[in-house]
Amino acid sequence: MTDTRETMLDIKEAMAKIYASLALTMKEAGFTPVIPEGTAKGEAPVGTGDNDLGYRLAYTSENGAIRLDYFDKRLTFLLSETVDDSGEFVDYKTVSVSLLDPETCDETDVSSISGEVSDTVMAKYCKPTSAPKVKAPKTVSKAAARSGQVFYDANTLANRLTASLYPEYREAYNANINKYGEFLPEEFFAQGCGAAVLATIKENNPARMKKLFNLLNEIYLDATNETQSLIVVTLLGQMNNDQELLANCVDYMCDDMTAPVIRVNKYLASSAGKKAVEQLKNPPPYKPKKAKKSGGLMARLTGMSDQNR
Repeated sequence: MTDTRETMLDIKEAMAKIYASLALTMKEAGFTPVIPEGTAKGEAPVGTGDNDLGYRLAYTSENGAIRLDYFDKRLTFLLSETVDDSGEFVDYKTVSVSLLDPETCDETDVSSISGEVSDTVMAKYCKPTSAPKVKAPKTVSKAAARSGQVFYDANTLANRLTASLYPEYREAYNANINKYGEFLPEEFFAQGCGAAVLATIKENNPARMKKLFNLLNEIYLDATNETQSLIVVTLLGQMNNDQELLANCVDYMCDDMTAPVIRVNKYLASSAGKKAVEQLKNPPPYKPKKAKKSGGLMARLTGMSDQNR
């Protein structure tokens, strides 16, 4: 079996990455980090927990306080909105507890934990994300796609994923449109949302897997070639042919998607696919469109699958 955990992180490094991932959310929610004594300029404010055990990230605002406490392979997410007579936040309540094993900790764990914390903070303390400054491309409705007159596009895929499953990436979706004046899917999915999909597959929570694949199946069956390639290659091709992860997905994928996903994973995990993997991780610089283009690399990778559909 292929090991998909490419780069292990020590716990303090993982906490620093979680801090960086939450920076925009915490700023929008009005939270400022608590800086432990001795923290160097530019260093993540990761301190020690109670009785100098484990690690802690802490934030405060006028409305509440947040702690992320690591101890004994577990990261506990706590909230407090109660202030004592001295003005200190007390009576912290546990929101969730996540496994964070130093022997297996990687970027996927960071993405999963950051996403969960961001979801909670945004829902509780943030105003709804404002619409893009640039007019967002129209999405394709279910009725329109089922009519056969139009097909689901990449923008609709990203819009639906960030609206229903990964709201922490809604700001990045809007920023993508604002930056380019259109939606650039390769860059968007390479900058975090793709990792969030992989984290869901690794977690293998039945309810969340069903929600994810109900969405992907629906879009795949009535999508443009480019959008099908985004699903099969960019999102589901990153499993690196890990048989356990593929097995997690088989019961949820529609029949039309299963064979292409298996073939693409096998190819990308081969020596011949290494160059393609690097291209997917590092998409070329953006150039304004002059004329309609084909699906490019992703379309070629899934072309062998289209022949059998």
